[in-house]
Parts: sequence; structure tokens; C-alpha cells
Amino acid sequence: MKKILTWVKPTWNWMHLWNYLWMYKPLIENSKWKEAYLFIADYHSLTSVHDKKILKRNKKRLLIEAFSLLPDDSDLIIFEQSKIKNINNISWIISSVTPYSMMLRAHAFKDSKAKNSEINMSVFNYPILMAADIISYDIDLVPVWKDQKQHLEFTRDIVSNFNKTYKTDIFKQPDAFIEKEVWVIPWTDWRKMSKSYDNFIWVFDDEKILKKKIMSIVTDGRPLESPKDPESCNVFALIKFFASQEKQDEIAAKYRAWNYWYWHAKLELLEIILEYFKNARKKYVKYEENFGLIEMKLKKSNEKMNKIVDKKYEDLMETIGL
Repeated sequence: MKKILTWVKPTWNWMHLWNYLWMYKPLIENSKWKEAYLFIADYHSLTSVHDKKILKRNKKRLLIEAFSLLPDDSDLIIFEQSKIKNINNISWIISSVTPYSMMLRAHAFKDSKAKNSEINMSVFNYPILMAADIISYDIDLVPVWKDQKQHLEFTRDIVSNFNKTYKTDIFKQPDAFIEKEVWVIPWTDWRKMSKSYDNFIWVFDDEKILKKKIMSIVTDGRPLESPKDPESCNVFALIKFFASQEKQDEIAAKYRAWNYWYWHAKLELLEIILEYFKNARKKYVKYEENFGLIEMKLKKSNEKMNKIVDKKYEDLMETIGL
């Protein structure tokens, strides 16, 4: 059975609709026929979050969201990066075969260098730890987006370098897993998604805020009485992700008829999203009131993942002669 893994950093509020559609939903669906893992990349968050209270708050919120959206019968394993005791040891070992020139090409490093006069070493070494996060579990597939594709390419190069240097096949080459259909998911405006623009729609927003965000989705200026094209509308693009085919057809017919305004479509979208995430939003309240339920689940998954990495580390130490 193939293994698939991805991660989220507790650097800010996490679960907006795009996160859910491009990464989390496919991961949950893949867990039905693959070994699927999601880890909380709390070590990686140290590249930018240096406040204890903020990091704890972000991580707790992220975990509540992740477990709330997880179906009760799902086999997806959620664990914590910082609780895997040998992950940094493996990162150090593979750094010995990672060229300095490779790290200089990293997009994250170059972006940080352009913005900051002083760069911490965690930013520079980020791709190496990320590689360790992937190859320590013998992962086959990694969901990637455009800004993460380079990390996977670096991981594959590191695997090649290490296996060639030590004449071994101890590390498996991971492949990219790409959900192309959600590349075109719209935002509330025509600009690119951005925290500064605040043009995300968050899954667990208060209902009033959720309604405000949906009603602010940009549409064209066609009048109420004019027929409209659903396929060119941002609102309908979101409806297609969350509504049944029957509901989509019903709403599309309304678009093409007279006296159906975008305001009506937005209200239907609100109703569809609230219904789609109804159970998850209830579970969010439950976990928020009793976070200990999540901590118990994490303890079991952290133990399971540590056993995998401990075995890989033992084999790795034998391979390098220590």
C-alpha cells in the first residue's frame, strides 16, 4: 500500500476553503486506499514564530480544525513533528550530503533574503528538515502546490545524493501528487490570495462573518433581469465544489433564467457551505471545550510514527558507520 504525507505549519489560522479543497479533502479521500499522514510542522513554524503564546494558540487551533474535519471512520494519521525524537538527527545526517549551492537556490531562502537583512538558519536549512520529514517514513506521494514543488525536487536530489554516496537504497524517492482541478478555485475578489487582502473564506468562521465574506465575492455587473452564465461566475465555481450534481444543475438553470441575481446565488452558496461543514463545525465546538480528546489521539499517533522513524534511524546509523 502506497504512503502519502503532507503537513501544515501553525503560523496562522489554517483552514480556509482552498486549504480544504486542494490538500485536506484529497488526503482524507486517499486514506481510504493509501496509508495517509498529516503532520503538524511545529518545528518549521520556528522560522517565523518566536512567541510562545502565539505558537501554542496557533497549534491548538490548527489541531482542533484538523480533527474536526476528520471523519470518524477515517484512517488518516495526524501527528506532531516536534514529538518525533529522531527527526532532527536524520536531518543532520542527510545535511552531510546536501550541497550548499542547492540551499542557495531555495525559493524560501531567496524570498527571505530579499525581505530581511538578517536570516535565521532555520530558513536556510528548511528544505533539509522537510526532506527528512518525507523520507524518514518511506513516503511514496506528497501533495504539492507551486510554492512547494521545489522542496520535493530538493528531497529527491538529497535521496539520490545519499543513496549514491553510501551505495544504498535506504531512502525511497517520493513523487508529487497534484490535484489540478482546484488550481482555479476563486477567491472573494480577483486578486491573488493574501493574508493582507483578507480574501479567504475560512471554514470555521462565525456564521455572520462567513456570510459577509460570501456576499463580498466579486461578480460582474449584469442586472437582475438578465440571464447569466454560471460557468463564468466565481460564486458558482464554489458551488460546484460543495453541492451535489442535482443541486448544481438546479442552480445553473436559475442562472440562465430571468430574475436571478448573484445575491441569490451567494445566499445559496452560504446555505450549501454551512450544510457541508455542519458536522465539522459541531465537532469543533466539542474539541474546543475538551482538547484532551485530541491530546489522547495525538499520543497514540506520535508513538506509532516514532516507531517508524526509530527503525529508520537505526538502519541509517548502521549505513553511515556510527
